[in-house]
Amino acid sequence: MSMSATRLTPARILRELAKMSVVEVEGVMGRLQKITAVKRGALKPSEARLLEVINATLPAGERAEYRKLVNRRRNGTLTPADQRRLQHLSDQVETLHARRVQSVVRLAALRKLTVAEVMKQLGLPSLVTVHG
Repeated sequence: MSMSATRLTPARILRELAKMSVVEVEGVMGRLQKITAVKRGALKPSEARLLEVINATLPAGERAEYRKLVNRRRNGTLTPADQRRLQHLSDQVETLHARRVQSVVRLAALRKLTVAEVMKQLGLPSLVTVHG
């Protein structure tokens, strides 16, 4: 069935949302809030793009795998293959964090606020995360 033959209605969208996992629905909701804010003029498209980066995370499956591997490391049961996978996922987390920091700084400049003020507006914790 082609996209033109399938008319998207609110009811159809809600039916499709009902089939998704909670994590997927939350992701859609975040995007919908940004679209709504842009359409209302409360959020500039450039700010919306920065917020996408600020809110980016590993996909749900990789987040779960990362947490599992961190627990194995803490328990001393990490295999060499696990260690390589954990390093790969850790590199992805670090990249997301670096992009998040850059985007918070850019958003602060756009809004003519300090980084601390923007972080407070967004309800973000410290940009420095200590893993122990």
